[in-house]
Amino acid sequence: MKWSFKIGSIRGIPIKLHLTFLIILLFVIWLFAANDFPIMGITIGFGGMATSTGIKYVLSTIAAILFFATLLFHELSHSVVAQNYGAQVRGITLFVIGGVSQMEEIPKEPRMEARISVAGPGLSLSIGIITYALYYYFGPVSRTIIGDMAVIEATYANAALIVLGILAFYNIILGIFNLIPAFPMDGGRILRAALAMRMPYIDATRKAVAVGKSFAFAMGILGLFTFQFFLLLIAFFIYFGGSEEEKATVISVTLEGVKVRDLMTRAPNVIYVPPDWTLDQLIDVMFKTKHMGYPVQESQSSPVIGVITFSDVQKVPASMRGTTRIEDVMNREVIAIHQDAEAYEALKLMSLRNLGRLIVMDDMQVLGIVSRTDLMRAIQFRGAYNTHNRR
Repeated sequence: MKWSFKIGSIRGIPIKLHLTFLIILLFVIWLFAANDFPIMGITIGFGGMATSTGIKYVLSTIAAILFFATLLFHELSHSVVAQNYGAQVRGITLFVIGGVSQMEEIPKEPRMEARISVAGPGLSLSIGIITYALYYYFGPVSRTIIGDMAVIEATYANAALIVLGILAFYNIILGIFNLIPAFPMDGGRILRAALAMRMPYIDATRKAVAVGKSFAFAMGILGLFTFQFFLLLIAFFIYFGGSEEEKATVISVTLEGVKVRDLMTRAPNVIYVPPDWTLDQLIDVMFKTKHMGYPVQESQSSPVIGVITFSDVQKVPASMRGTTRIEDVMNREVIAIHQDAEAYEALKLMSLRNLGRLIVMDDMQVLGIVSRTDLMRAIQFRGAYNTHNRR
């Protein structure tokens, strides 16, 4: 099942909605339509307006869409600043807990990371302050007494003021909340950037993640005792999101400066298999060489026409492996990488495509092969070596 779908693009950045986003959208529409409560001197919600329920839901839908548009702009501001620093942005996705900018890699230069991180909260606070000023200047919402109740007059001016109030309140809250130093939220990234100016990047990441986990634990306890499901959800996101990003950062920094050519098995030591071999012949080679995947070539110097792995073999019943040829089941999509690519880029490509190895090619010529095992060994060795040096 496809969990997200594209709705457009801005500055070449794909904009997607995750199916879970519909949950929060419907909840927010109901919240604005069914409630009327004053906060910060402004009126939030259309529940007290003297009009039909249908009109209230239409107005709340407009307000919800405008608010989530400002949430999209929050994420877009991160992405635009990141693009200006040369970072690749794969897209922006709106989830049940908010928006996420999917960047290839955030720059490790502290000042760049700080500027990228502060862009979102800065925009949200700016929107909040401007809309609050407009509400304060043109407001307040006018009410009239009907019976013993003060209801909101059903006017265009009141509807516009309530929308302004919603945008003001929730953007101010969004801006302030994102500045909480809970990694991987914006405030946590700003904290990491500040720490990275005085210590190694890995150490700064670990300290920022530790602070974030403390906030996640506090949010989780508060959400548990106050029955706030949303707080619990955010707490899980901060805790596990921070842990995963810490691992990714450690790997990225550990492999910094390592090229694919430093780790690959070079031709002619790369074992290839001909396309007309049977799967039984391939299995014999697998037992002898202990490799789980091979490029398929007519000869050592001929172009790669496919890749065959042990998982491809498993899809064929054992009784048919003696007559089934490699070319019948091999994967004809050859995913290759250049020898001068960063080792970390190879690891990301393997993870993204769920591969165990990549063929290293240049001008259609096979230069070697690099496996996930090669990368893991490099991470273990360099991690131990760097730790030893720091001591």
